[in-house]
Amino acid sequence: MKSENEPDWLLGYRKEEKDNANKLNLEDRKLFLKYVEKESELYFDNLDEKSDQYNNILNYDKDAFKDKLEIKNIKDLKEKPEEFYKFKDKDKIEALINSNFSDGFIITFNDNINISKTFTIKQSVDADKKLTKIILIIGKNSKLYINDEIDSYKDAYSGQNIYIILDEDSELNFMLLDKSEGKSITNLNLITKGKLNFASLFINENLSRDRLWINMLEHSEVNIQEGLIGNKESYFDIESEITHSEKNTNSNLNYRAVLDNNSKAVYKGVIRQEKYASNSYAYLSEHSLILDKNAKSISVPSLEIETNELKAYHSASSQPLDKEVLFYAMSRGLDKNNAVKMIATGFIEAVFDKIENSEFTNTLKNSIESKMMYLNS
Repeated sequence: MKSENEPDWLLGYRKEEKDNANKLNLEDRKLFLKYVEKESELYFDNLDEKSDQYNNILNYDKDAFKDKLEIKNIKDLKEKPEEFYKFKDKDKIEALINSNFSDGFIITFNDNINISKTFTIKQSVDADKKLTKIILIIGKNSKLYINDEIDSYKDAYSGQNIYIILDEDSELNFMLLDKSEGKSITNLNLITKGKLNFASLFINENLSRDRLWINMLEHSEVNIQEGLIGNKESYFDIESEITHSEKNTNSNLNYRAVLDNNSKAVYKGVIRQEKYASNSYAYLSEHSLILDKNAKSISVPSLEIETNELKAYHSASSQPLDKEVLFYAMSRGLDKNNAVKMIATGFIEAVFDKIENSEFTNTLKNSIESKMMYLNS
C-alpha cells in the first residue's frame, strides 16, 4: 500500500512501476499471449491494499543466523537501493506488484557461511490482498536453504516478487510450496554465478500464476524440479525460463503435473542459450499425467539457441492413466482409488528424487500425500 510517510524515492519508484505496467504485456513473450486466460479473475490492475501493517513473513533460527545476515526494510531506506537497478520488469504483473507492494525487505547473507537451518519466507493471507517484494543477496562461498511458502485462504489474493543474487562458489537450495486456496502470483527472478537447486510444488485449489526467470553467468549450475497437482477447477499458469548468458553453464529443468476433474495447467518451459554461452549444457523435460477426460494440460517447450558450441535436449508428453498399470496394481489387492493414488503419487514424487535435503523431501512428500487425499472422496 502506498503511504505518504514513505521516502520520496519510493513514491517515485512506485509511479515508475505503474507507468511500466501500462507499457508491458501480460507475457514477456508475444508467443505466449495466446495462452493467457482468466484475465478478469487473476490479472487485474487494482492491486491497492487496505492495510499498511507489516506482517511477520520472515521466520528463521535467530541463533543459527546471528551475525550472518542483515535485513533492511525497504520503506525505511533513505535512498533507492542499488539492487533495484539489477533487475528489469519482465511483464505487466511483476510491475504492478512492484508498484503496490506493502512488505518489502532486502536480506543480505554474508560470505563464507554454511547453515543447515532453513530460512523461511511465509506469505500467509487470510483475507483481501497481500503483496510483497523481497531481495535476497547470497555472498561468496556460502550454502543456504530457503523455503518460500504461500498459504492464502479462499477469496484472498497473494502476490510476491522475489529477486535473488547468488554469488560465485555458493549454493542455494530453494523450495517453493504453494498450497493456497485463493489466488496466487509469484515472480522469482534470479542472477547466479553459483549453484542453484530449486524445487517447487503447486497444490492450489484456485488460480496460480508462477514465473521463474534465471540468468546464468559463467560456471553456474541450475537444477529445477517442479511439480503440480490439480483437481476440481484449479488452474495453473506456470513459466520457467533459464537463460545461459555466459560460457561453461549447466542446467536441468524437470516438470511433472497430475491433473484431475476440470483442472487445467499451462506450462511454458524456456531454455535460452545466448551468443556467448559456449560449452553450455541444457536439458528440458515436461510430462503430465491426466486422470480425467475433462482435465487439460498444455505444455510449450521452447529452445532458443544462438551459439553452436553447446548441447541441448528436451522431451515432453501428456498421457492418460495407463490401464495396464492400473490393472496390475489392483491385481495386487488395491481398490481403484488407492491404486490411482499410488500411481499418481509415484509419478509426481519422481520429479523430486534428486533432492538431498531431508527437510525439503519430507515437506514435499507430506504435502503430496495430503493433497492426494481428495481421491478418497
